[in-house]
Amino acid sequence: MKKVFVSSFFVAILSLLFLAPSVSFAEGGEFFICSANFCYLHSAPSFTAEKIKDGDAYLKISHKDVLVLELENGEPKKYGAGDEIFYKVESVKEKTYENAYIFCDFVAKVDDIITLPAFNASINKDALLYNKVGEDFEESEVEVKKGERVFLYDGYDKDASFTPVAIQKNNSLLYGYVPTDVVAPDGVNPLIIYAVTIAIACIGIIMALLFMKNKKKKSKEMVKKS
Repeated sequence: MKKVFVSSFFVAILSLLFLAPSVSFAEGGEFFICSANFCYLHSAPSFTAEKIKDGDAYLKISHKDVLVLELENGEPKKYGAGDEIFYKVESVKEKTYENAYIFCDFVAKVDDIITLPAFNASINKDALLYNKVGEDFEESEVEVKKGERVFLYDGYDKDASFTPVAIQKNNSLLYGYVPTDVVAPDGVNPLIIYAVTIAIACIGIIMALLFMKNKKKKSKEMVKKS
């Protein structure tokens, strides 16, 4: 029986550069800002820790609010482990705190030079920018418009509910999330992906039919010989 060999088809995946801004910190009393659209402070270096309150409401840190952080060897001292690294906030909004922590990705140095990335996707429908708080996504007041260019700094997964993006707004670079269905990555044609998927399915069906045909033929030959 002749063996049938069929070459496998692979869908080309868009290669994305991971955005890793280089930030240097000066010694002593350095000021930093909140780089997120908004965020909260926690009583311990974890998203599950209680949020810091200002009166009856949670203390909300807004974009470009000035922070004074605890430093170690000239850099913000890190607390936490793994993907949850926090900095300890000593002062914000003209108030001091003993145990207040902010997620490290929400912090930037005051005099950081913003380097615009090579945008690699577009927005195909008006939406809002979201912030990720723990495992939840919260709407911000920042709007992203149809046709606006964004940078996919952590890849693109069409099956994910939200996609992390960086966008330029008012001479600032904002980081957040948008619903995946409003993102159109450059160079990804949905029709091509659909066509290749159909082709792969057809190859699977053909292989199954060939297998069944050869199996039946072999069975008949064995019956004749017996």
